[in-house]
Amino acid sequence: MRSIRVFLIVATLATLILVMFVAAVQGYKDSMAEAESLFDSQLQELAQITVQLPSDNGTTPSDQPSHIAFQLWRVQSDGLPALAKRSANAPSVRLSDLSPGFDYANFQGYRWRTYTHYSGHSGLIAIVAARSDIRFQLADNIILDAILPMVIGLPLSGLLVWLLVGRGLWPLKELAERLKEKEFRDLSPVELPAHPVELDQVLNSVNALLKRLSDAFKREQRFASDAAHELRTPISALKLQIHNLRERYPDQNAELAPLDDGIRRMQHLVEQILALYRSTPEQVAQRFTSVNLYDLAAEVIADLYPAIERRHQEIELTGVREETLIKGDRFSLATLLQNLIANAHNYTQQGGHIDVSLERRSDGVVLRVEDDGPGIPDDEKALVFERFHRISGDRHDSGQSGCGLGLAIVRNIVELHGASVTVSDGDQGKGTCFTISFPPSALWFRSTVSRNNDQGKASQPP
Repeated sequence: MRSIRVFLIVATLATLILVMFVAAVQGYKDSMAEAESLFDSQLQELAQITVQLPSDNGTTPSDQPSHIAFQLWRVQSDGLPALAKRSANAPSVRLSDLSPGFDYANFQGYRWRTYTHYSGHSGLIAIVAARSDIRFQLADNIILDAILPMVIGLPLSGLLVWLLVGRGLWPLKELAERLKEKEFRDLSPVELPAHPVELDQVLNSVNALLKRLSDAFKREQRFASDAAHELRTPISALKLQIHNLRERYPDQNAELAPLDDGIRRMQHLVEQILALYRSTPEQVAQRFTSVNLYDLAAEVIADLYPAIERRHQEIELTGVREETLIKGDRFSLATLLQNLIANAHNYTQQGGHIDVSLERRSDGVVLRVEDDGPGIPDDEKALVFERFHRISGDRHDSGQSGCGLGLAIVRNIVELHGASVTVSDGDQGKGTCFTISFPPSALWFRSTVSRNNDQGKASQPP
């Protein structure tokens, strides 16, 4: 069953049509029985009148109704009947048996209903006949008059059923709209005021599911956050011990370098886990304020510029500062920019180029971070935002270490801001380009905005 609405409409209309059909058949039978009774009563009355007519031998005038015929018979002294009078359309032979009562006869190409009446006072026998097709025609007219309004009203009934079914299913549609309007991380109970009792079980089940999901996510966040916090203390102790060893045994620096690198990787992993689970929807929404993406990108580039310069890379920031004001959480957006730019820096060769651009469009603000590095294989582009996924595993050509959480954090922050992120090849067919599109609802409008249309570029930290 694809649609409850269609099923209810079809079932209701089919039932309505079936009831109308049964009513029409029964009405036809009742109409026929009533017509038979009515015509039989008329025949009896006509027969009683006919026996009172003058019994001179002859025929009545031809202008009488053609669907009525009669004969008057007189019983002679020898006991044989003789035709005393007949209508112009009646034959000379007996229409039926002279026994009193109803019968049928065929003449003039029609089927006739006959009634024979004997008058003991005059000694005459009257046979009155009426065409049966007239009876059927009357019954047809009666049933047609009864059915025609129903047939004409059927489309109106269908429209009424459609409206009533739609109104009855409106709470379901309202529930669907409430669920559709929910943010992907909004697991609060669904409120549906004045809903019908039939929806109680559905609504309770949905809210129970949302609560279980919310509890599961909270447990996951608490576990990851607690684990990361617990790891900070031993990591700090290890770093201190490594520092002491380096000072005590300066000639062992080469042997201690892999250990130091492993500790840095572990510390980076812990910080990324904390960043991933720190940004819950409720916390981020409370921190929303006006953020100038251009200024924020310039600050992030300034922080990363020493590392970029050491690899002789070039980085350029383009955009119009006054057109990049959005609503968002400054800390989360800074983390997003830092992860994207650091990712481009880490996986771009020495002497490579990184381009960070911001553009105001009719459909919002677009942020692009593009590099001319080795790029991402097509079969892995859909996986780069998954947690702990690293391109080519731990054997990337760049030799860079990582934990596979940076882009997962980027996606998380993007979704929290109602934006979208895509990954593609660079404009020159090489490298990687991450594009983040902030919708018009994310724009921050001010009553007074100065426009100087100067395009800022940063080849070095501002």
